Amino acid sequence: MRTYAVRKMTHADFDARIRRIDPEFARHGASDAGKVARTSKHPIVSGIVGFLWAGVVIAVARNQQTIEASLLQGSLPREYHVYVFGALAALLAVSGVMVMMHLLRMVSRRGSARSNSAGILAGIAAAAMMSMIPAQTYVAGLGLLNENSREMIASASTSVRATTGLDISGTTFVSSLGN
Repeated sequence: MRTYAVRKMTHADFDARIRRIDPEFARHGASDAGKVARTSKHPIVSGIVGFLWAGVVIAVARNQQTIEASLLQGSLPREYHVYVFGALAALLAVSGVMVMMHLLRMVSRRGSARSNSAGILAGIAAAAMMSMIPAQTYVAGLGLLNENSREMIASASTSVRATTGLDISGTTFVSSLGN
């Protein structure tokens, strides 16, 4: 059997052990140990993220037939379409849960956590309102542009279509608006 030397622990031994076990407590002491970590406040960035996130979710939810037609034209085998639609359904379900989480977070918390959730919810509300604006309103707004602006938008649409092959239908009608 081994014999151990037993000695009384000094304050220096105690401090060394605290530094090994909890360096944060050793640095700041008991005054900062109970504080909750604060998140940084970025309500503008949170609003932009919420707007983009809601825009994608709204586009996916509204354009199911377009997505299905695109999948049928693509090279992905038909038996994998179920997985794509399952992933999109999961995106919609998770997004709904996340919106509810941010709503509860905004109601129940204070400070920076609340402002970040408020920014996300404001962005989601802005995207939802913009998705409800009829297309005729956009047409009327673009009709107010002068001829130079129309030509610039038309040339940008043409160059995007030529370089990427994308047809941006939201700007192609501007070229047909003439006086």
